[in-house]
Amino acid sequence: MSTRKTIGLLLGPALFALLALWPMPALAREAHLLLGVFAWAVVYWVTEVVPVPVTALIASVLSVLLGIGSSQAVLAAYADPIIFLFIGSFILAAAFQETGLDRRVAFALLRLPWATRSPGRVLLTMGAVTWAISLWVSNTATTAIMLPIGIGILRSTGALEDPRQQGFSIGLMLMLSWSASTGGIGTPVGSPPNLIALSMLRELAGRRLTFFHWMLVGFPLALLMLLLCWVILRRRFRIGGALGEVTQRYLASEHARLGRWSAGERNVFAVFVLAVALWILPGALALLTSPEAAIPRFFERRLPEAMVALLAAILLFLLPTDLRAGRFTISWQRAVDIDWGTILLFGGGLSLGRLMFETKLAQVLGTTIVQLSGASSVWGLTAVAIILGIILSETSSNTASASMLVPTIIAVAAGAGVSPLPPVLGATLGASFGFMLPVSTPPNAIVYGTGLVPLREMMGAGIWLDVLGGVVIWVGLRILCPLLGMI
Repeated sequence: MSTRKTIGLLLGPALFALLALWPMPALAREAHLLLGVFAWAVVYWVTEVVPVPVTALIASVLSVLLGIGSSQAVLAAYADPIIFLFIGSFILAAAFQETGLDRRVAFALLRLPWATRSPGRVLLTMGAVTWAISLWVSNTATTAIMLPIGIGILRSTGALEDPRQQGFSIGLMLMLSWSASTGGIGTPVGSPPNLIALSMLRELAGRRLTFFHWMLVGFPLALLMLLLCWVILRRRFRIGGALGEVTQRYLASEHARLGRWSAGERNVFAVFVLAVALWILPGALALLTSPEAAIPRFFERRLPEAMVALLAAILLFLLPTDLRAGRFTISWQRAVDIDWGTILLFGGGLSLGRLMFETKLAQVLGTTIVQLSGASSVWGLTAVAIILGIILSETSSNTASASMLVPTIIAVAAGAGVSPLPPVLGATLGASFGFMLPVSTPPNAIVYGTGLVPLREMMGAGIWLDVLGGVVIWVGLRILCPLLGMI
């Protein structure tokens, strides 16, 4: 076991005991004990002594054992409708990979003549394709999909063997990682923190954002972040020049190997289009008419986002690829291979967040943040939330960061008498950032594992994206939230 994990293993329970015994008259007994549980969870999340989802389960079990909440209340979060939205979207993403539709889309876009005429264009196109897939598929899976394609491009251009093209290699690897992370903020299903924010805003603040309303804010910010990634990497690594026809030949040959569209690919594409339409349509209709109009109300009651995701997953089991052989678009064996760890982490995070709010621990922590930062206006709180989200995301998973921050920010906003939407969105989007270290995000770890990205280069470029990305989020929210009535 590493030194970091050994320290974390001992520090977590020790910090819990210290906080549990420390006199805190301002806190109720349940809040006092929950603070100790919270500190224990944070230590284990940061040091990764045990798998991150297991830490979430530890926090839930301790909360019941210590009488902070009943088992029904604590475990109810694991069956929140948002959980089933996650499960359905994970199965849809698994079908993308199983049928090879993800690679077909990637190669179809990369074969465009404009895309590979120069290293700078390759960088932008690879980033755009990765970003587009990451809107709907987890950033980890997206990076795993695109990494072999990126390595193939580097090999076809000779960049892997040519020290003079090291900048291009580093830039392309970082572009894959960064665009996978930034694409995730564009839709609710793109990244776990987005769904945590939607659920907690609904449960704790009584504010409901539809799939469409999230995209009105998240999509343009994600697009701006993609362009920012490209500008930073192109300038830092001086990526320019021209590429020969060898790259186009490589992409054409790989695309040709895919052959004609299979029945599975056609089924997945049709189900995906249907799901996206049903996710976006209610919010768009509500914006054009009224949230109280008959059609938006029908969708809200009968086809909320979670039901759409489950309907899409069910259709994948029903649509055949070879009816005579009894084969369907996705098998149960493949479906059960989805990332259940993230789902458990998600449920544990929701449970911990609700308990923090119910015991008023979030309110106390929020008051402390306000006093230390001096921020009390909605945009001052938003700035603080973004900074905290980015800092936490550098050392712990984005889901864990959002689980810690979102209930606290909601309590702060309630205490200050301001809208929780901009600060919560700021904390959530900030939690999806973490561009400096291999441990910050799974995409960072994946590209670092190739050996093509020196740590100093990842940190040197990542700090620029952290800082400038935080500014983009704040300015974007400052413009979009009032414009869309999210205040």
